[in-house]
Amino acid sequence: MKPKSALNRREFVKKMIYGGLGGAAGIAGLHFLTRKKTPQYNVLLIIADDLRPQLGCYGETQMKTPNIDRLASQSIVFDHSYCQVALCAPSRACLLTGLRPDSTHIIDLNHRVSEMVPNHMTLPGVFKKNGYLTLSAGKVYHHGNDDMASWSEEPFKIKGKDYCSDYWKEIASLNIKNHSGDESYGGPPFEKTDVPDNFYKDGKVADYVCKRLTKIKNNPFFYGVGFIKPHLPFNVPRRYWEMYDPSSLKLPSNSKPPVDAAELSLADFQELRKYYGIPEEKHSLVPEEMTRQLIHGYYASVSFLDAQVGRVLDALETSGLSKNTIVILWGDNGFKLGEHGNWCKHSNMEDDTRVPLIIRVPGLTDRGRHSGGFVESVDIYPSLCELCDLDLPNQNMEGTSFVPLLETPARSWKKRYSVNTSGGNHRC
Repeated sequence: MKPKSALNRREFVKKMIYGGLGGAAGIAGLHFLTRKKTPQYNVLLIIADDLRPQLGCYGETQMKTPNIDRLASQSIVFDHSYCQVALCAPSRACLLTGLRPDSTHIIDLNHRVSEMVPNHMTLPGVFKKNGYLTLSAGKVYHHGNDDMASWSEEPFKIKGKDYCSDYWKEIASLNIKNHSGDESYGGPPFEKTDVPDNFYKDGKVADYVCKRLTKIKNNPFFYGVGFIKPHLPFNVPRRYWEMYDPSSLKLPSNSKPPVDAAELSLADFQELRKYYGIPEEKHSLVPEEMTRQLIHGYYASVSFLDAQVGRVLDALETSGLSKNTIVILWGDNGFKLGEHGNWCKHSNMEDDTRVPLIIRVPGLTDRGRHSGGFVESVDIYPSLCELCDLDLPNQNMEGTSFVPLLETPARSWKKRYSVNTSGGNHRC
């Protein structure tokens, strides 16, 4: 049973979006009381892999992200949004189930939602049940064949390594061979080449999504779009590297582990160590010049991601779907760039667990504001259901709708959030 306050919030949101707060509000409100329950919003959920909230819309000026910043200017930007596990598969499982890791039992890369909670209706599943066309492109779930029953069409996926150079492909093959065939090892951690965006996977995903949006007519839709950048390796076209002067890039000021920190609280960035040219010995540090190159590659990858996001947003606008589509941009976990003498994620430090969360709701968030309240990835599922006027399934749900923060961003909210440690150092 839903609390009465949730129903009141729902009516408030309806009036804000469809009727405004002027003289027509009463008429619009009456319309909502009498209309049949039909889907009103589309949902475009954009997922980025390993994206730090180091974006212009978060007050950071180092990286160039004009398209994400444009989205943020029409959205609520959550300044304190946290994932539940700083690892790809379990973090995405939390968002897509509305359950915490203690309930999904997913803390590593080896388990699927459909295996661990087979009777739980997922986020795309609840939209499909309510008559939505549910689509998936790119990396939405960590495993491309997870939760297949929740999609209306076969998810669009691209397999293979993202190296352009034949030389680097050969290096990657040798590195795998030298480590007993372990395919988690790779070539160099970055590449810059003169190729079009759609040489790489994310460019192909953006191509596909832009075309698919033009074919959506009268169907309400839920579209999960997953980009793999800025995940390692930082392989993007040269022009994105040239957006930055490497000599001007700032190295982390806190480049050593915290004093007296327990070793268990730190990760040893085995993910990065599996790339060619990175020191493999435990506790060995990345040299300064390589640190600068890696930071440069990460920034270039974020700008490449931003360009793909911009293409999808433009296609949404051109197709006429933008005016009634909720857009969410979410990062599955944070990422360290040498802070604490460490790299990647896998720990419970702020750099690993704090993630970008930006949500645009037409008619409600048009001015662009920030909220400082704590929100968690498990909160997205119930929030979208409330915004789209969908009843939550009769099942265990562990998130809290943050719709009140869309209405009043500065209101008092959660005082705490929870995170779990992943099941070891993994490359995801």
